[in-house]
Amino acid sequence: MIDQNSSLIDVAFAVCTALDQREVFGVLTGGSAATFWAPDAYQSADADFVLTLEVDPKKIVEVMQALEFRSVGGTWVHSRSIFTVEFPRGPLAVGGELIRRHDTVRRADGSVLHVLSPQDSVRDRLAHFIHWNDRTALRAAVSVALGHRDRIALPEIERWAQREEPQLERFTEFVVSFRRLVAARRPRR
Repeated sequence: MIDQNSSLIDVAFAVCTALDQREVFGVLTGGSAATFWAPDAYQSADADFVLTLEVDPKKIVEVMQALEFRSVGGTWVHSRSIFTVEFPRGPLAVGGELIRRHDTVRRADGSVLHVLSPQDSVRDRLAHFIHWNDRTALRAAVSVALGHRDRIALPEIERWAQREEPQLERFTEFVVSFRRLVAARRPRR
């Protein structure tokens, strides 16, 4: 049940689970995926789900209304939650690259969330920084990368960034910020 105490992630799990139960497959993306991976560092105000298959729009309406959301100009709002839900148009991609894999997380209560991997979440936020100079997206990318260093491959992200931004100026800024924070967290001898 969604209420005033539900976090963005609670809302995302509720929506994704309800979609799954109706055989609608959506992946959490955008700033909301960054919030999932770095909740203490970044907070989005909406949950963005990209639907990976063609879906009858009536199914979405049924799912969202069953969760007590109503559509206001394409954004789903809830009377007891500050968080909204949107369904950006697919396909699921980061910049110019299609996403073929994602993570699936299950809670003990059986709820499910399909979400961009940490690596793709970093790339997604970097795309916003590269293309729109969105500095909050840069901070989110650094936070996700910092919290999930074991799942981040900087050389792969660099190859992707080269296609998005041939000069790599903003990617370089990301790497410098990331490495500075990694160094700051190392224990001093």
